[in-house]
This record gives sequence, C-alpha cells and structure tokens, in this order.
Amino acid sequence: MASIHFTIGAEVQEAAARAELEAAGFHVIAFDDVHDVDEDLHWHEFSSSIIVVSGSGSFADEFGTVTEVTPGCRLVAEAGWLHRSLAGTATRVVLGTDIPFVEWSHPINKAPHGISSPAV
Repeated sequence: MASIHFTIGAEVQEAAARAELEAAGFHVIAFDDVHDVDEDLHWHEFSSSIIVVSGSGSFADEFGTVTEVTPGCRLVAEAGWLHRSLAGTATRVVLGTDIPFVEWSHPINKAPHGISSPAV
C-alpha cells in the first residue's frame, strides 16, 4: 500500500508554494481543483506533494476515511495511493510531481484494478 503524509500548517501564497516545491526538485503546476460530484477511487503513477493555497474541500482514501482540507494543508503521497476527491471540493492547489507532466500516461486517474506501481 502506498503511503501518504498529511499536515495542516500556516497558509501560504501560491508563488511561495510554487517556489518551495520547485526548490525541492518537483515538476510544479498550480490549478483549481473543483468537484461537483465525488470522484471515482483512483491512483496516479507519480509521487506528489500538494499544497492547498485557497478554498476548502475533502478527499477520501481507499478505506473511506475522509480528510478535510483548507489553505495551508499539505499532502505528500507516493505513486499508487488510492483516493478520491469529494463533491463540494473547490480549492486552488500547487502540485509538485516526480514525473514531468508531459510524461504522464493517460488517463491520469488510474482505476484501482490497474495498480502496477511498485509502491503499492
């Protein structure tokens, strides 16, 4: 099973979050993460570090454990971590990944039965 580390910290501006993740060697992108309906459970082929810079929302892991997110929340997740964003989530996040975006395979959200990551 892939691991995650979740922390709640001080709010951070988008530029500072981007600079922090770039300095750590990640490939960085910022985007609005908005969900009107619950996502299907899925995983990604990349390890990631995420910083919430605005908004609020929630996600659930493979066991149904729900975690609320607000500005300043940080999540570090290994490739293969099963999760889903939940309806009502409307956040701005800065995402850092260990694989450049142009190298991601599609679909980006992988079905649980397709887990092939050695981290799982």
